[in-house]
Amino acid sequence: MSDGGKGSRSIKLLSVIPINLLLYSVLIIPFALMIYLSFVSYNPAAGYNWWQAPFIGLNNFYNALKDQRFLEAMGRTALFVTLAVGLEFFLGLVLSILMLGEFKGKKIFTSILLYPLMLPWVVVGSTFYLIYQNYGPINQIFLKAVTGSAPNTAWLANSTSAFLAIITADLWQWTPFMFLILYSGLSTVPKRLIEAAEVLGASSRQIFWRIRLPLIKPLVYIAIILRGLEAFKIFDTVYIMTGGGPGTTTETISVYIYKLAIVYHDISYAAAVSLIVLLIVGMVSWYAIKVLMK
Repeated sequence: MSDGGKGSRSIKLLSVIPINLLLYSVLIIPFALMIYLSFVSYNPAAGYNWWQAPFIGLNNFYNALKDQRFLEAMGRTALFVTLAVGLEFFLGLVLSILMLGEFKGKKIFTSILLYPLMLPWVVVGSTFYLIYQNYGPINQIFLKAVTGSAPNTAWLANSTSAFLAIITADLWQWTPFMFLILYSGLSTVPKRLIEAAEVLGASSRQIFWRIRLPLIKPLVYIAIILRGLEAFKIFDTVYIMTGGGPGTTTETISVYIYKLAIVYHDISYAAAVSLIVLLIVGMVSWYAIKVLMK
């Protein structure tokens, strides 16, 4: 019986080895290659293979710290994450509070509200690209109804309006994510606590700020961390709507790395920049998790 149990455990261990090897190879090999490439000077157009690339040490990292375009892309991405995630949290919280009550058509409304979350970034980016065109509904329907004539406004050709357009697209797609997490948390607050507070004369505002919100604080941190990490990687929406333009005024760090590797063929510099970004994101994530665990 004992031998049979050991044999069964051995079979189970052997059965997971192939998938573990596959996962480790998919994760470790590309990461190791990226580290190697960041210390050499490799450009596919140079005419030699990547394993023949000359070693240049920390030059790529040193150049990145002096690269104004890289620093601007990082700052722009941080600004985007701050604005987008902050607004998504606020809107998601408001919607989750409104949805706590019972009303007719609540299930249908919830389904419609979650619909944008199911769409790929490519679809969202393409949709909002068309919306903000001169022939799009903003000019031809909304502003025409307000002013009486359709303005000739190129929203994506202006750096400020283009950046705000990207944030709007992100809000439309990801506010449902915040709503889903926050609503799930608020819905699980024990009713007996709410009823006890009401008996003691607490107002709805006091119940929310002193009971509901403190109880879902871990969920709030988790929602902000997960959404922040995802927002930091934004690529598809930006690339489709503006391509990082006009100029480089909406270029996020993911778009910049893409251009370095694919457009400019500077593979090694792109690898070094990616490692710097990975280090920064890792440190921020570590700090956020540390705060969450307190």
